[in-house]
Amino acid sequence: MDSLEITTQVYQVHLRDFAAWLRSMGYSASTCDKYPRQLREFLYFLEQRDCFCLADVGASDVSAYFDYLSGRRSVKTGELLSHSHLRSVRKTLRGFQRYLRSLGLGVFSLPGAPLPGLPAAAIRVLSRVEVGLLYDGCTADHWGLRDQALLSLGYGCGLRRSEIHLLNVGDVHFKKGWVQVLSGKGRKERFVPMVGRVRDDLYAYLTEGRRFFSSSGSSSSGSSALLLTYRGRRLGPKSLSERLEKLVTKSGIEGDGVGLHSLRHSIATHLHAGGMSLSKVGLFLGHRSLDSTQVYTHI
Repeated sequence: MDSLEITTQVYQVHLRDFAAWLRSMGYSASTCDKYPRQLREFLYFLEQRDCFCLADVGASDVSAYFDYLSGRRSVKTGELLSHSHLRSVRKTLRGFQRYLRSLGLGVFSLPGAPLPGLPAAAIRVLSRVEVGLLYDGCTADHWGLRDQALLSLGYGCGLRRSEIHLLNVGDVHFKKGWVQVLSGKGRKERFVPMVGRVRDDLYAYLTEGRRFFSSSGSSSSGSSALLLTYRGRRLGPKSLSERLEKLVTKSGIEGDGVGLHSLRHSIATHLHAGGMSLSKVGLFLGHRSLDSTQVYTHI
């Protein structure tokens, strides 16, 4: 869709500056490529509707755009666009809204109701018993120590998958009792306390388990990473999800939608149900607004 020509000058400027803003905010290279590409198609669609000013864009225009996307076929596969692609476009538009707000500009409206052709992604919230089953599924060897560390970061610390992926050994501070997260959305810094068994799990992995992974090999970029592959490299986001999938299967937990983000939703729900205020849960998760936190507390 890069061939779509945007003729409105203000749209051209926003397209260029949005890409620069994403890079300055520390978004991944793939996101810095994808978001502007998806935004280009949206702006081109607006031009085709004779809408040349963002201030005139309303919820009906966005709904019409998703109506169009739900009937559009992929250039590569010839199939209708997937729901995951539509969700990706919605994230792009929300990112563009944040960019506009950073400039102090007015923000176009997004529909309050679910967008056409875009069912909400169901996220499975685990019970405390089910979380315990995941831990029980960890073996007693170095693989199990790494899995326990993964669960403690995802559930005990409520970290996002990207944050777990980018954690380094130096980000775990045992004396101070926290994990330093530098890679959250917008490159915000926060300090997440190691409570319950989190401290023990991370200490056991670092002192007993991690050396089995680092000894195989690599003195390259993975050497400072907290969670390593068997080749001694940084464990990738896809591999993190695959490890959790294996634990879910082994534990016998039924139902769809159980992923690493389920752990984050689960700890938020359990903390709030246990009496922690919504504002404190939001601080724990690294949210900027309570609206975001309310989505995570499934009570």
